[in-house]
Amino acid sequence: MPENPTVDRFDYPSNLTRAGSYRTHRSAFWPPADSYALGCLDLAGAAPDLGEGFRPALADLRVAVEAEWQRVKEIGIPARRRFNDPAAIAQAVRGVAEHLPGEADRRAAELRATAVQDGYDDDILRELASLQEQITLVAGQVSTWYGKEVRGLPTAFACRADEARQQLVTDALADRDEVAGYLRGLHADLRLGDLPAFGAAELFFMAGEGNLHPKHIAYFLPEDEGVKHSPFKKTYYFANAHRALLSTVSAPLARRFLDIGVEFDPAHERFAAIPTLGVLSHELGHFAHRPATEYKDLNAADRWASVVLQEVAADVFGILILAEVWAPRLGIDPADCVAYYLAECLRYTDRGLGHFPDSDGMFLQLSYFVQLGALDLTGTPHLTGTPQVVLAGLRSLARVLADTLLATDTDRALHLHRGYGPATTAPLAPLVERLRPEPFRSLEYTQEHLHSAATSGR
Repeated sequence: MPENPTVDRFDYPSNLTRAGSYRTHRSAFWPPADSYALGCLDLAGAAPDLGEGFRPALADLRVAVEAEWQRVKEIGIPARRRFNDPAAIAQAVRGVAEHLPGEADRRAAELRATAVQDGYDDDILRELASLQEQITLVAGQVSTWYGKEVRGLPTAFACRADEARQQLVTDALADRDEVAGYLRGLHADLRLGDLPAFGAAELFFMAGEGNLHPKHIAYFLPEDEGVKHSPFKKTYYFANAHRALLSTVSAPLARRFLDIGVEFDPAHERFAAIPTLGVLSHELGHFAHRPATEYKDLNAADRWASVVLQEVAADVFGILILAEVWAPRLGIDPADCVAYYLAECLRYTDRGLGHFPDSDGMFLQLSYFVQLGALDLTGTPHLTGTPQVVLAGLRSLARVLADTLLATDTDRALHLHRGYGPATTAPLAPLVERLRPEPFRSLEYTQEHLHSAATSGR
């Protein structure tokens, strides 16, 4: 752990040298900073009413997971990303599962409790993939931020399926060939891999590492639990957490620093579908590839740059799929998709440089647009332009990625990272200098429904 309790979140060289060194960091706030500005999301509104024993059982699970989190900070993580005291966590998971009304929900929770004790196997993963859960309960050594700790840390969460947003997912994915054809139009050698299952949900419980700062808006299981290369995968997307971040961080930043002729207002009906589709398209962007695509050499040369560029590719191909394929079919204005995307670029860039590969990737995209001329950065500072020109810039960057990162051309991929990534801050210097003295912005989950449950008659 660095001796200095605070860091300049935009000091890229210094922050990068510390990446992954925060294993013993105990504060709820990471990266360390003098101050944080917090928005709040009350998770109680999404919590189902499943009887008087349900919320006390969740409170018991929280206590068990947070005790395990403390043990990890004291003595470390056991082999194979297992808990130090798996029996206590498994018992708490089963305690919650007793109150779940759906047979599939109870069975999934029981399978995950078994995995807590004994680890995952293909039979468990295969059955989990076949279950249609309405309420999902997860506990495990789940990945935290790559720049903080490269291994998982104790986390538990519970969410309920959002049927309206799940229908958006179904509608968007109705024509896979449409997306595959669009990618070939960008570059004849581009292909589209298979997308794992995607569950749109409302989060109502979070404990352990996942309840610290900053917050994740999705988990990719079982990969985020340390099970790599499993054919049975699912993304759990927390729509309510994302909406709160858009309202409290992205939209205010866009109002201050963005001028493209379209105002990003996440409360307006025309933006209602875009966040879910934006996260879904980002996931799809991760599976855009060429037959020769391989990251082994790039990982060996510069693992951080490799992760950054893979996130850039997911962003770029994802937002193009959303704006130029799905939006026309679903009756969404592509300009609104661009406004959402640039607001998110600002939110991620605001988190700083050298701490988060996805933030470095968003910085790289803004830098590319400014250097290309797709956006102008005035001294105010304001990023100015038009959605149509930004889309042209995205298509340009997509083709560059296809011929560097996805072509497995390590030297050219690293050149792209050096030329537009945070090692070259000059193109965005006015924006960085304006953000630097401001507090880190994050989201706090209020969970008073658990506190009251744990103290009422127990």
